[in-house]
Amino acid sequence: MKKFITTLCLISTLFTAKAQNLEIGIKAGLNRDKIDLKELQNLSAKVEANTTVNIGAYLRLSTPFGLYLQPEAVFNRRGSNFKIDIAGLQAFSHTANYMDVPVLVGWRVLKTFRLYAGPNFQFLLKQITDIPDNKDFKLENLKDRTTGFQVGAGLDILKLRVDLKYDFNTSDMGSAFSYQGIAPTLQNKMVTLQVGLKLYSLL
Repeated sequence: MKKFITTLCLISTLFTAKAQNLEIGIKAGLNRDKIDLKELQNLSAKVEANTTVNIGAYLRLSTPFGLYLQPEAVFNRRGSNFKIDIAGLQAFSHTANYMDVPVLVGWRVLKTFRLYAGPNFQFLLKQITDIPDNKDFKLENLKDRTTGFQVGAGLDILKLRVDLKYDFNTSDMGSAFSYQGIAPTLQNKMVTLQVGLKLYSLL
């Protein structure tokens, strides 16, 4: 992690030195969110995807070569509906609010079209897991900090910024619940559509 942060700082310094344009804007959109349950052992579970929301801001440092660095701060809600098949179907919902801080490196392919990718640092703000009223179920806590990855494409049309992203976690985000000592871990996959607005630009 220390090596990664050091590399990230060096990349940021390089982009800052070569940047010809600074842009600041806001964005908001919708997520199609799907949580995978891992380490279920002998539990049988189904997970239904949810549509959730996001809102945030971004800063973009562009170079004359088409490359750019774009850190963001985005409020993201992740959630799914769980159905655990144990002596009858036990259905309950789970949502969690995060402050996501993706650091994206992109390339402007054409004047209006962009491709990008980068790590997404996720900070848990609030967890809401409505576990069944059953003594065998217990509420568990998700990890306070996790790291995901984002890949995406975007369009720049005048002051509008339209982005389609795929966000995923390669490691677990902790457990939201346990049943008789079995605590399935969560991994998140999310497709995000965002519309942004450029507020400020410094050439």
